[in-house]
Amino acid sequence: MYKRIFTLLLVALLAVLTFVYIANKENGQPLPEPVQPDLKGTSFENLDLPENYNIRQFEGMTLRFIVENNRHATILLNKSQEFSDLTGINIKIFAVDFDTLVQKINLDFISKAGKYQIVYVDPYQTLNRFYQSFEILNGYNEDPSMPHIKGFMNDFSDFQTETISCFEDENNIYTIPFDSTTMILFYRKDIFQKYKDQYYSDMGYDWTPGTKDFTWERYIQIARWINENVPDDEVKYGCGAMAQEHNSIFCEFSNILSAYGGDYFRDENIGTLGLKSFRHIDVMSSSFSKALDIYRQVVDAAAPESVNWNWTDLANAFRSGEIAMMPNWDENYPYLNDSEDSKVSGNVGCAILPYGDTKSANIFGGSGIGINKYATDEEKKAAWLYIVWATSQEMQREILINPEGGNLPSRLSVYQEPDIKNELESTNETNQMLNIELIKTVLEAWQPENLYLRPKISNFYFVERILDKELHDYVKNQDADSHTVSQNIYQQMTGILAGGINGEQP
Repeated sequence: MYKRIFTLLLVALLAVLTFVYIANKENGQPLPEPVQPDLKGTSFENLDLPENYNIRQFEGMTLRFIVENNRHATILLNKSQEFSDLTGINIKIFAVDFDTLVQKINLDFISKAGKYQIVYVDPYQTLNRFYQSFEILNGYNEDPSMPHIKGFMNDFSDFQTETISCFEDENNIYTIPFDSTTMILFYRKDIFQKYKDQYYSDMGYDWTPGTKDFTWERYIQIARWINENVPDDEVKYGCGAMAQEHNSIFCEFSNILSAYGGDYFRDENIGTLGLKSFRHIDVMSSSFSKALDIYRQVVDAAAPESVNWNWTDLANAFRSGEIAMMPNWDENYPYLNDSEDSKVSGNVGCAILPYGDTKSANIFGGSGIGINKYATDEEKKAAWLYIVWATSQEMQREILINPEGGNLPSRLSVYQEPDIKNELESTNETNQMLNIELIKTVLEAWQPENLYLRPKISNFYFVERILDKELHDYVKNQDADSHTVSQNIYQQMTGILAGGINGEQP
């Protein structure tokens, strides 16, 4: 409340100074020197601003920011009012679902309309296709007359910078890392605790998630055991899946594929800096076939409706108490623990995803914020000020400690703040500021041996369309053979290569 009052007083002071400035100008009086307002106590306090930088130079301007409707964006939406109060810039945030986001951004860039000056940039759906439609941000940060991002870009994890901010060339920064969504395993703590001994007696091993013994094969066994042994009024199904013909099935299957040592392609840098196209297709490997077999068993053991669920449907099913386990994005944690509406609040556990023959693979889905190349020069400068603020250490900390938050900061310096560091290192389980279990799980998922980075290629749209359909058809059709599916995918991938990097079919 005090910060809000302080901000309003500051805005009032700026209005008075503006009135005095205009009055003096009209009366021919000497104009006062521009006054840099005292930003102490605001979210601008620690920004790296040039001396005498006028934060209200864009007053009255409206910037449109299109972003995926997730927890990170919701918190930023609430905090953006302070940004508008201090700068006079009206920020219109368009928070839309993932599919609508991709569609609207595609239309804006294809038409070169510049409707959205600030863009939430998915590296696998937008940056890969439209990187040339974004401003290169290096020059903005190097300009002495403009705000700077502290630690540009050393204050971000290398894998996140390469994946989120660059395309092909590590020297060109197109976006600043914004969120860090990662797939992990969610499970019902109450079910696993209550039936732990009974399961051990029946199956002969500890079923605690997160250990190297917790494999995808055992995940399937556990799901089936819960289906058969736990009453429906406690939980209906052992697990759920996101097997709809949608980006969700590609992401879910990718975790299993990587866990068993497989991948779609074997091109260098294809999952980090990215490429215009793949060259070496790897879907005919034994690892790919095995991953298909395992994935079918996962879906068979899951709630029957799973074949038509995406990640949102799956989270809703877990939240309503229907399933005991699911892979899903880490940002769902606050939604699952909503004490007012969730049936599983207080009983949500999390761990890294099950192991395969090779590793535990946890797909990374972080995105950045970029500036639309087709905006005006003044809009671009104002958009840069917003990006510096929105990705600042203070804002990333706000999202980390906010009870409604769900993503970990991409800024490394946040983890070094004394209170954050102390709490992460503490063995006290009664800490209230952070969800230690969630944070430690995601940090473990980010370790190189546990991380999966999907292909970042310009023609990914055509690749994903093939994979989504073939995977969905495979789990629906019990007569389908994994080798035949691999062959079908391979032939269609070869067709993309024959059509060129833009994916035209020959």
